[in-house]
Amino acid sequence: MSTKAPRDFRPALHYAPKKGWINDPNGLVYARGKYHLFAQYGPEPHWGDLHWSHAVSEDLLSWRDLPNALGPDGLGMVFSGSAVYDENNSSGLGTKEGSPIVAMYTSHGEHEQQSIAYSLDGENFIKYPGNPVVPNSEKQDFRDPKVLKNPKGGWTAVLAVGDHVEFYGSEDLIHWHMTGSFGPGGNYSKGVWECPDLFPLTIGGREVWVLLVSMGACPENRGSRTQYFLGSFDGDTFTCDGSFKEPEFIDSGFDNYAGVTFFGTDERILVGWAANWVYANDLPTGEFCGQMTIPRTLFLADTPLGGVRLAGAPVSDKLFGAPGPIDGSLPGEVFKLTVSGEGAAEVTLSNDSGEAFSFGVEEGGDIYIDRRRAGLRDFNADFAKPEYGRISAPRFFTGPWTLELTFDRSICELFADKGTRVFTQLLYPAAPYDRIGVKGNAKAEISLIV
Repeated sequence: MSTKAPRDFRPALHYAPKKGWINDPNGLVYARGKYHLFAQYGPEPHWGDLHWSHAVSEDLLSWRDLPNALGPDGLGMVFSGSAVYDENNSSGLGTKEGSPIVAMYTSHGEHEQQSIAYSLDGENFIKYPGNPVVPNSEKQDFRDPKVLKNPKGGWTAVLAVGDHVEFYGSEDLIHWHMTGSFGPGGNYSKGVWECPDLFPLTIGGREVWVLLVSMGACPENRGSRTQYFLGSFDGDTFTCDGSFKEPEFIDSGFDNYAGVTFFGTDERILVGWAANWVYANDLPTGEFCGQMTIPRTLFLADTPLGGVRLAGAPVSDKLFGAPGPIDGSLPGEVFKLTVSGEGAAEVTLSNDSGEAFSFGVEEGGDIYIDRRRAGLRDFNADFAKPEYGRISAPRFFTGPWTLELTFDRSICELFADKGTRVFTQLLYPAAPYDRIGVKGNAKAEISLIV
């Protein structure tokens, strides 16, 4: 792939590397006043030679790049994983002066095994000399450990194992034993299980545990998507409550995969990889390839048509000023649109090159997003197919609706129905959109960064 982009597609709000490749976010942790974002990283703008990149932020919006945190070794490449702030030094890897950040990751060699590394200063990591801490010589897909505090004490790690997840317990983050599993029963989606996460949320005074599982690319899902389950966790294993009878995804768009949440935050904050494995290696972005979604705060919402559902709200909202009227033109390539209406409606962004991107609500009530005429498409045969251009999902609410679209040069995120429906989409207009049109019983307002 050429490293020269047709034009500048680098986002302003979404984290992207200066150059090279990134995919799965790894090791999301808040410690000592800083948010740490690690990611699968390769030095060329395509997958390969994977390390953990590292960036830090104090507000989840402005990021400072640091040197790579982890690299390949004799056990293989450094695949996905997580990190925790071991405040009480249960691992014994800290000192009197400070507690460690402990990262658990998959060593991808002849077999996939789990290893750990630790840092006392939040920047330099030391690999544990006894790696791997969870050895494996039999399971083909055995990866992406997500570590959390166990509600009964100690630690839990959730691991993706082909067609299910396994739960492991530890008192010290070093010695692990299996405590339970979930799946394949209860799963409604095809695809290899990857990048799990497990966390509690509260609704109506009731605690509900959420299990995220990223499902590898398959035609039924139109690529790679992230599924979620609701249920309970007893400290050993997850039990699904059977809320859904078909796959429920955290994002109804094509381009949100491998999302996981931060350890150590009061709110549950998720970051995903804003791409799809079907076409990710061919994106026309030049010297960099891959970016993250805007961090979103997760919560549960009780809906009249779908019961309890996972919902989200972007942290970037704090950047934008009050919404104002639109005169038919678009100022710049970074903005937020708020569209309110009832019944069917369509919003279209367009330019003088004949390109147009649209979203809205169908006659039957489904919310949709359509990039089939949005811009460059022929860089990848699958991206150019109609089935990867338009997607829709039913509403969970009735009556009037509000759509909130954050647009950031080559990516947009549409939040609808109080955050219960989110669409994350990549798009590559040859020239910036400079016009907006609204059809139907709807009103659109625009907010700019202040």
